[in-house]
Formats: sequence, structure tokens, C-alpha cells
Amino acid sequence: SNPEAYNQALLAGCRAVELDCYDGSDGKPIVTHGYTFVKPCSFESIIRYMKPNLFKTSPYPVILNLENHCSLEQQKEMGRILEDTLGDQLLKEPLTHANPRYLPSPEDLKYKVIVR
Repeated sequence: SNPEAYNQALLAGCRAVELDCYDGSDGKPIVTHGYTFVKPCSFESIIRYMKPNLFKTSPYPVILNLENHCSLEQQKEMGRILEDTLGDQLLKEPLTHANPRYLPSPEDLKYKVIVR
């Protein structure tokens, strides 16, 4: 749970990263590996630090797998951070497709961040 580790993964071409999110004591969500000795880091700092490197190696979508252990209040804060930081890059609405039986292709999702 270190911003530089996430950047290194993105710069190595990784298109999906996992963030283990927990309630921070100051009302701000943190990323850590639960019940281990890993030092926590703020969710916001990781998202802000990753933003410039999301699409340096590839235009294809980045998937943020959020392992969510946060309270409703801090989940809302995570949503605010994602929207404020990623803006239009964050996929917030379903993509319309000529045939709704098919999922969007990676081409349709270029330069988008998907939260899972």
C-alpha cells in the first residue's frame, strides 16, 4: 500500500490493481493490507499519485479492484476522491452499444478507469 508500488505496476503495463480500503481514523479512507504490518497510506494520495501514469504504457482501460472494508461515510469519500481526481476518465455511466447484449470492447474503453 505504497503509491510508488502502484505506479511501478502501471508503468510495467499492468491494467488492473487492487486496493484494500479501510476506514482511516481521521474520516479519510486508507489503503493497507488488513491485519498485517504494512504501513497504511491514504486512498487519496494513491489515486492522485497514480493519475499521471494511468495511460502512459497503454490507452486501454485500467481496472481498480477496490476491496472495500469502509463505512458508508468513507465509501462516499472514496467516490468523491475518484470523481474529483479522475474526472471524465472515471467510467460512471454504462456505455451505449449498438447491441445491448454485448459488453463494451477494450477499444470502447480506451482512457477509462473502471472501478470493480
